[in-house]
Amino acid sequence: MNALSKPAPVAHRRFEALDSLRGVCAILVVMFHMPVASHWRSWDFIQHAYLFVDYFFVLSGFVIAHAYAARLKTAADAGRFMVRRFGRIWPMHVLMLAAYVGLELARLAFHFDSAAPFTGDRSVWAIFTNLALIQAWHVHPHLTWNGPSWTLSAEWACYLIFAGLVLAAPKRFRWIGLVLAIIGGVLVVSYARRWMNTTYDFAVPRAVYGFFLGCLLQGLWMNIPRLKGLAATGLEIAAVVAVCLFVAWAEGPVTVAVTLVFVVLVWVFAGEEGRVSRLLDHPALVTLGRWSFSIYMVHMFILTVMLIIARKLDWMPGGRRVDFGSVWLNDLFALGLFGFIVVIAVVAHNRVERPAQRLIDRWTKPKAA
Repeated sequence: MNALSKPAPVAHRRFEALDSLRGVCAILVVMFHMPVASHWRSWDFIQHAYLFVDYFFVLSGFVIAHAYAARLKTAADAGRFMVRRFGRIWPMHVLMLAAYVGLELARLAFHFDSAAPFTGDRSVWAIFTNLALIQAWHVHPHLTWNGPSWTLSAEWACYLIFAGLVLAAPKRFRWIGLVLAIIGGVLVVSYARRWMNTTYDFAVPRAVYGFFLGCLLQGLWMNIPRLKGLAATGLEIAAVVAVCLFVAWAEGPVTVAVTLVFVVLVWVFAGEEGRVSRLLDHPALVTLGRWSFSIYMVHMFILTVMLIIARKLDWMPGGRRVDFGSVWLNDLFALGLFGFIVVIAVVAHNRVERPAQRLIDRWTKPKAA
């Protein structure tokens, strides 16, 4: 059997292995944010797991280019694309923004802690920038409201740039995007104070860097011969190990290379030729991938409420992390908290995310001639 092949051209395929990896990355980001003194809290791999956000950017560019690069031919097409993307990310974003505003109103009414309501990262002005999805366009000196939503703001900028480039230069947009990606990477490595751990300040350059490398990869990957069989399995294992080792090791300016590592990961798993891909195609993992956006969006609010309760109950003797005096008990608490996050995320996915998607899809469906 030939160990090399080219991917079969499929116009609207769903990359389920990549979707499953997105779910895994969402879990790792939650673990990075979870303020519990568990066994894994001190692992370098978890302390650097903020880097998995860059997988989202690369995957988004790859999938968006695959789905839309050949379909945006007119301004009306681009408008429809922007409405669909807005409808994909905005409903969950607004749900969590409303939850945070509700928490702030409760703080104003009941004074349950010493924090001043509607100040700092929870200002009234920031509500409006969040509603417009521009909160991470260097308009605030810090994260605001639901912190993880900075990625949506950065993605929104990428969608606008993508639509404009495809309309203006449909044959060359990927190469123009490559130039923008290089500029984005250079800006992050040169000016971002914490390099790839940058959010509100250099969010857009960071996202552009990953998104447009993903677009370029999508344009090239159909023409790159791929391994099959055991060779493909070996390559998939090597890619996963390489990602884990790099994330655990990377600090400082070298973190900017993580986007290139994720480009390779997406290339390896897009073809779904090996046994690791088949494992990732398991329905449970595919479902986790479909829940990943809701998990990512709800987790910080739940952690915020948990921290308020933990401080009231003196569960944080060191002031920074929940610690019951036994690391095993801490582990159980962290696992239970993660399970609760998933339950709330599934409810949000079924009650808000999916219905909103269906509604937007109906609104933007092209009318039959």
